[in-house]
Amino acid sequence: MVLKKIAAFAMVVITCITLSSCGETKNITMDIEALATELKDNITYQDQLEQIEPDMVKMLYDVEEYADNSIVYMGSGATAEEIAVFECKDADAGKKVEEIVKQHVQDQITSFESYVPAEVAKLKEAVVRSGGKYVALCVSDDSAAANKIMDQYFR
Repeated sequence: MVLKKIAAFAMVVITCITLSSCGETKNITMDIEALATELKDNITYQDQLEQIEPDMVKMLYDVEEYADNSIVYMGSGATAEEIAVFECKDADAGKKVEEIVKQHVQDQITSFESYVPAEVAKLKEAVVRSGGKYVALCVSDDSAAANKIMDQYFR
């Protein structure tokens, strides 16, 4: 009887280990500048997006302790259009940055609801993608195109 319980427990442990290893993220490497540029150049935006300075990135996204490198493009503020790509210290930091980016989008929704309500639809369709130590955001009128571009980088 004890032997059967041990064997059953061992099978459960082996199954859990097998299932958890299937969910591991592939080791992705990418050029974050190339992704940001491709999102900027291959999607039509209503606003003129400009790369913002690192100090401004720090004000918008509190990711200093998690991200080693970032590229953020924003418009004039009249639209919610934005591109943000982060290279984080590791995959765990990437998960934290993904949470921060999603919260940023939620904060933007709250801001634009009373400021420019028409922009809320873009924010609700924002594309946030993460894989390994990389996180990307694209807010545009064409989330299908943003997804297609990101698919090439997050494989």
